[in-house]
Order: sequence, then C-alpha cells, then structure tokens
Amino acid sequence: MSSYAVLIFVVTAVFGYLVGKRRGGLDSQQSQAVAERERTLRKEERAGRTRAEKRLRELTSQPPGAALKEDFTVYPLKPIGILQSCFRQRNGTPRQPLLVPAAKARLKLRPGIPHACLEGLQGYSHCWIIYIFHRNTDLQDLWRGDDRGLKAKVQVPKLNGQRVGVFATRTPHRPNPVGLSVAAIHSVSIDTIIFRGADVVDGTPVLDIKPYIPYVDGGVRATAPEWVKDDNEGSVLHIADVRLADGVSATLQQRWQESLTDKAARPLCDNPAEFTELLVQVLSRDIRSLHQRLQHVSAVPQHVNHRGGSDPHVSQYRVMLDGMDVLYNFDKSGSIEVVDVDIDRLYGETNS
Repeated sequence: MSSYAVLIFVVTAVFGYLVGKRRGGLDSQQSQAVAERERTLRKEERAGRTRAEKRLRELTSQPPGAALKEDFTVYPLKPIGILQSCFRQRNGTPRQPLLVPAAKARLKLRPGIPHACLEGLQGYSHCWIIYIFHRNTDLQDLWRGDDRGLKAKVQVPKLNGQRVGVFATRTPHRPNPVGLSVAAIHSVSIDTIIFRGADVVDGTPVLDIKPYIPYVDGGVRATAPEWVKDDNEGSVLHIADVRLADGVSATLQQRWQESLTDKAARPLCDNPAEFTELLVQVLSRDIRSLHQRLQHVSAVPQHVNHRGGSDPHVSQYRVMLDGMDVLYNFDKSGSIEVVDVDIDRLYGETNS
C-alpha cells in the first residue's frame, strides 16, 4: 500500500469517528431533551394534582381545631332515580325495614345512569338503599342552613313518647335528612329494580344502592337497648287481631278491577290477595301517631263507624296503600276491622 493510500485510509477513519461521535452526541442530547421534557410533564402533573387535592381539602374540610363556619359545603349528590312505593304517605309506612315483607317498591334508573351499573346485583338477595327523607317537615330549615330548628331529641313510639337523642334513633328528623334501609331484591331488569320489604315512602329520591353482604353486615355480635326489640306480642305497637268486615273482600275485588284501567292508580301488588296480605301486615303494627294512640283521637269524625252508627269504644282511621284508600275501625280492645276500600285518586300524581 502506497503512502497516499495509507493517508486516505487514516483520514477516512478519523472522519468517520468524528461524525459518529457527533451523531452519538446529538442522539444523547435528544434523549436528554426527551427525558427532561418527561420529567417536566410529570412535575407539572404532580403540581396540578397537588393543587387539585389542596383545593378539594379546602372545599370539603376544616383545619384541625378550627371552628365550623356558618356556610356549609355542598357535595355533588344527584339521585340515581325516584322510588315508586306502595306507601303514598308517611302514615302507614313501616317504621323499620323488612317488617312488611309484602311491601313492594320500584326503582328505575334515571337517564344518564348506565344500565350496566345493575349487572351482578341479581346475585344478591338484599341490598341497602340510601335516600333522602324528602317528606321531612324540617327540610325548609335545612335548606336555609338554619341549625336553630334542629331537634336534639325525639319522641319514641315504643317508649310511649319518652324522648331519646336523635342519633340513638332512626327518626327522619335529622341534621342531614339521609335514610338507610335494607330491602329484599325481588327482581332486576335492564334499568329497574323491584324491592320487597322497603320502609320507604313513594317519590323518595334514591342516592345509591349497595349490596347487603351477610358476613360483614350481619355477622357482628351487636347489642341494643332493651326498648329496641322485635315487634313481638309484648310490644306496645303489636296488633293481634286484624280482620276484614263482611263485604270488604268483594269491594276490594271490584275496586281492583277498576284500578287496572285507571292510569293514575295502577298498583304495585299483582292481585287483591297480595294487597290483602300487604294490608294485614301494615295494620298488624299500630301505625297511628303517638298523639292518636295515647289520646285516642280519631283521624275522621270521632267514634262514627262506617255503618253510620256511633260507638264510643271505636275510633276510625284511614291509610293510603298501593293506590287504595282504606278505612278501618280501631276498638279499645286493640282489634282492627277494615270496613271499606276505595281507589286512591291521588296515588298516580306522586308517580307521574
């Protein structure tokens, strides 16, 4: 190899080395730039998340030890649906869940809630219903944010009016009108759940439903005060004798057929026999107010029975159930006789 060829080889090698080094440097610089950009983005993301978390803490909490201010936090709660229940009024609605197994309620998801939310729920026998006490008579004070009207104690029916702290009861009159009930799941369709045993009034806004898990929800060895017992024969609310007067069953059959063609009064019960079962279960626990029960005050003209006579030992009341207006007599011995059934013409207005 000539000296000229050797020189060309050396120059070419050195030039290739320098070009490769520069290219490697450029690649390294580009890699460093990309890495730096990723670090910057992660830093900005962390900073944004930190700001969001800080803002959330400011909106939803107070610093430790700080006094609560007059203004209150509003949380983004929106009902998932409105419950259609066989109980149009608070009167007659059971005071506890599952006491009236024949009671039916229907929840249809509102538009915007995906139907897939219900997938898997049919595998459970019961669920929790979380809802708003929309018939709470204290609701106006709560809307105004006025705490002066809050009740610290309420009268307990089982204690014949003795007062107990609100948080030791399940009264609807609470600082926050939120209800919690367990109900049996009767059926689950595309966007609708049918419950049994729910103690929830018609038109109730439902916030959420959660499955009842037996080993967690029912597996604890819980205790309660002596007055919180099952409504057995020893309870002051127990009614031993509930019967239908002569001719009432026939009247119910007739009114039932009429209700099937009346859009405003279509019942949740499937037939008159199922409604009769519901009626007896509801009346088997004294549904009268504490004042009516202790003072023997009638809800309609006092001591006038359905047949037009007058009996000083009988008071007459009415209850609205599943589209029916039920009239019943309550005698001093503690027995109930259902004396008339008619269609509740206002029932459909709460469901429309």
